Amino acid sequence: MRKLVRPASPDCLAANAQAWTGDFVTARAREPDFRFSWRSDPCYREIRSRLSAMTQAHCAFCDGPVGVESRETVEHFRPKSRFPELAYQWENLFPCCDMCQSKKLERFDPALLKPDEADYAFERYFVANYLTGKVEPLPGLDDTTKKRAEVTIAMYGLNIEARKIARIREWESYCRDAAPCLDDYSYRFFLA
Repeated sequence: MRKLVRPASPDCLAANAQAWTGDFVTARAREPDFRFSWRSDPCYREIRSRLSAMTQAHCAFCDGPVGVESRETVEHFRPKSRFPELAYQWENLFPCCDMCQSKKLERFDPALLKPDEADYAFERYFVANYLTGKVEPLPGLDDTTKKRAEVTIAMYGLNIEARKIARIREWESYCRDAAPCLDDYSYRFFLA
């Protein structure tokens, strides 16, 4: 996961989040299986556009490409099924690939790292293993910090076999490039 700097909320979300959240929370209280929906297609497109710009069209968690090899989805960091009051909160929304979203589903652990946290940095929690393609907890971490790294790796499936192989291939390609532009590559946290 790369460190992310979150841009300002789209105006349409800032103007409507409180009302939409109230409606959703009320509906969920009446009917626990009430399904979430984006209340405005133009606003949803603007949300996706801002989130995509924040990551240069990469998944906020694995840093794989979104919109080309994977659907461009919006992940609720704290699941809307468990935290309906955060369903329309800008700080809870991230661009996400299908794989990360299908691994996490509606799970949440307070130890899960959030890439836009002020004190988050890849090198503070993780190390890249260029031989295996794995993302591993940084050696020497205290137990609490190590748990945060482990929870994040497990929750998003960051070390599934296909991802390890893809990271090695991307690393090899990056090393062969005479003038590489980091944002042209996936898994940038692994390359830099």
